[in-house]
Amino acid sequence: MRTFSDLEMDALAEAFNLSLGEAAATFSAIVHEEIELSVPIVEFISRDELTRRLQGDKADQDPTRLCRINQSFTGSDGLVTDALLLFPEHGSLEIVRRMLGDNTPVQHITELEQDALAEIGNIIINSCMSSLANLFGTELIGSLPRVQCSDAAHLLDDKAADNLILVARIGMVMSAHNLSGFVLFLMDVPSVDQFMARVAQLFRLPTAALQ
Repeated sequence: MRTFSDLEMDALAEAFNLSLGEAAATFSAIVHEEIELSVPIVEFISRDELTRRLQGDKADQDPTRLCRINQSFTGSDGLVTDALLLFPEHGSLEIVRRMLGDNTPVQHITELEQDALAEIGNIIINSCMSSLANLFGTELIGSLPRVQCSDAAHLLDDKAADNLILVARIGMVMSAHNLSGFVLFLMDVPSVDQFMARVAQLFRLPTAALQ
């Protein structure tokens, strides 16, 4: 895999940043609260390194368990990406209850709440991916959302362990309730090349940056 210039990495981050704006507005409408986005961090790392990063982002109230809403997207040009929405489990419960109007305290997420969480993830992730597709002038077809709650050490067991992947990480914070989560985009090397070509065209990167 070729290396990417600082200009290219900045362009990648900006593409994801633009796509999250509408998703954040959608999320804000769901929870009736302003959502703050962090600056996107884009890097090439292994699955094991990403797992270590997630373990380092432990929530104070529940240091071990995270909930993941995952959808896979494919494009006509061969682009394949996984979009993941991650929250600490206690945060997932709070978000779902704000959506459902349910204040019953429980330790772990129930089946009804899991279905609601899948719908929330579906709305937010599809909003983001639709924005990307519009930016690129293409179509991205998504799978049904899947919800998984587990400790961070096993949250990515279904992802390839050996190859480097492009990871774009963006924090989403509900400041009034001190809840935070992350949106992650995972791509393998062939998809990164396809995605970078789209980004280069979008931002009209100079030819020198593409070599």
